[in-house]
Amino acid sequence: MAVSKDPVFNGECIIQAKRYSKLVGVESVQALAGVVEHKRAAKGVLITTSWFGRASHDFARQHGRLQLIEGPELKYLIKEHLGRDVIPGPVPPKRRPPR
Repeated sequence: MAVSKDPVFNGECIIQAKRYSKLVGVESVQALAGVVEHKRAAKGVLITTSWFGRASHDFARQHGRLQLIEGPELKYLIKEHLGRDVIPGPVPPKRRPPR
């Protein structure tokens, strides 16, 4: 858990990390949402070395207080803040356009 000084999300922030090599299912995002609600946290962040599916992104967007960070964004953040050019996980498959 971390405390945010952000004026919009001031308060406790629940952070969870998943070191996966495949898709992180929506169940993990829903579980984080449950913890955020139970702890009355301002925000929840789920970080993975892999990627999230469309259902996970949709759920997080609807919840409004969840942030998802996937492998490519994690790679960018590591480079920006730590100066390391790393490959944190596998490359996700190409997503199909919505039907």
